[in-house]
Amino acid sequence: MHAIEDPVEAAELAVFARKSQSLAAAAAEGLPGKFESHRLGGLKATIATADQFDFLNTIEGVTDQSVAFVPDLQMRFANPQRTTIIATHPSQELVHQLRNQGYEPTAPRPIAYLSQNDDFRAGKLDVAGWQVHEVSTKDEATLFMEILEAGYAATSAVAALIRAEHALPSIRRFIARRDNQPLAAAAMSIHATGAVLGGACTLSTARGAGAQSALLSHRLRLAESLNIQLSAATAAPGSPSIRNLAKLGFTIVERTAWRRR
Repeated sequence: MHAIEDPVEAAELAVFARKSQSLAAAAAEGLPGKFESHRLGGLKATIATADQFDFLNTIEGVTDQSVAFVPDLQMRFANPQRTTIIATHPSQELVHQLRNQGYEPTAPRPIAYLSQNDDFRAGKLDVAGWQVHEVSTKDEATLFMEILEAGYAATSAVAALIRAEHALPSIRRFIARRDNQPLAAAAMSIHATGAVLGGACTLSTARGAGAQSALLSHRLRLAESLNIQLSAATAAPGSPSIRNLAKLGFTIVERTAWRRR
């Protein structure tokens, strides 16, 4: 585990490592198009050439210093115009530069992190009635995938991407039950700069009942037992996932995102 002074950078590196593994898994499964990940001058890029995976095309870590490398990195994209640029804490000068280059703000891309020394508030959450355990058999692995796909209700292409990622040996998988009914699932992976909590969903009939809080608490306690210094996650802005992370004591960083007009 590599210690990095800036927790946001550590979180971004961990999430990028997870995304890179996901892209490699998609390529190995023969999903449509090409999948790549690159790092250049402090930038982190993920690339998917098929239209159905357009949401994966991002360049993260854009700063006053690294923005100079963006054009070189964009040359590796099939359609640079559709690439999302993510800047964590853009200066006014960087904002001005992006606007002059034809970019405009789009929906933010939050990232959340919890350092081991932060206030972990799991004890304040109501997770009564939920039992969480880690997947350890083939049948449980199949059940995990079924819950994940049903919870996401994704298109067939995205569902294939989800299956490829969560079949990786490096992904630890968990199922939450209530009254002995499997109703929610979530995953976790460990990387050089921290743990990534991702791949979480709850069946529609059990949403809002605390399943994800229970899964989050379980994984964070596991990370703590493994002496992992930082846990990270991403979620849509304003989503229940973001609210759950905030309740647990995560710091939410509303990273700005930009697309060409």
